[in-house]
Formats: sequence, structure tokens, C-alpha cells
Amino acid sequence: MADDRTRHYLKSRYREKVVEHIFVGELLRHLWANGLDGVEILTPEVDASGYDIVLTLGPVVRHVQIKCSVEDGKAENQKVNASLGLQPSGCIVWIVVEDRTLSFRRFLWFGDKPGKPLPDLDHFRNARHTRANAQGIKAFRANTKIITRSKFTVLPDMGALVNALFGYKARPK
Repeated sequence: MADDRTRHYLKSRYREKVVEHIFVGELLRHLWANGLDGVEILTPEVDASGYDIVLTLGPVVRHVQIKCSVEDGKAENQKVNASLGLQPSGCIVWIVVEDRTLSFRRFLWFGDKPGKPLPDLDHFRNARHTRANAQGIKAFRANTKIITRSKFTVLPDMGALVNALFGYKARPK
């Protein structure tokens, strides 16, 4: 079996789906524990508009792009489909996980208040393909922007993330 770092690289799509399922479960658990039930979770058939899931709670509808990286990993930015900015309340949730157990360490947030659109993506750099063409040129990827880590807000836990997503604060303990 490959070491954990190699496994994360070789199985990144698999890991991202696992983290997405854990995320949905933890989100539902948090909402339930705080008396907020009735959230709807939708997934697109085709990943063409820049989001992985749609979350609806009361009047708030969020189109969410989920990103994932390992704690102490090298990821300094995320590539994002600019179509996410066309959604009424798009956002990016970058989940930082512990490398062996995939336990959540923190969330990085890029978005606006509930009901507000994603901040304008036009001023972000265009992403390039990772492979060069026959002439050795790495062409720009259509409709794909690079957002650096510094543009994300660090959220320490699920309660802070739920507040960013829906505007609800957790019950005091």
C-alpha cells in the first residue's frame, strides 16, 4: 500500500468524494443538534456549472463548490469554474483534513453573505492546463480562475461555516 501522501495524490478524486459525503453528514448533524432541520441537499448530474452540491435551508439557497486539501499540504490556491459566479449565492468551501483519518481541521471560505452572489471572479488570474500542447504551450483553461489561499477566510469549525452559509449561529452550549 502506498504511503499516505502518495495515496492522497493517486486517489484524489476518491478522497474528495469521501470528504464530500463526510461533509454532508457533519453538516446535517450540526444543523440537527442546533434545531435546524429541513435542509435540502441536491447534486448536479453534470459538473458543468462550478458547483458540487446545492444546499437549501429556509429562504437561503447555496451553490457550493467543495475543495479539499491535506493539513500541511502544498496547496496554495484552488482552480474554480467561473460559472459558479453566475449562481445566485455561490460559494467555495475548502476543507482542510488530517491526512490519515480525513478528520476536518478547519474550513476556508470564499463567498458572501446568504443571498449575495460570489465576489467578482473577473480580476482573478486564468488557470492554464497542466499539460502542454504539441508546441509546448500550456493553454489557458476556458472559464477557470485561480483563487489564492489568502483570499479565503479561515473558519475554525462547522458552526462558523453554518453561520457563513446560512446566517445561523449555533446554540450556546
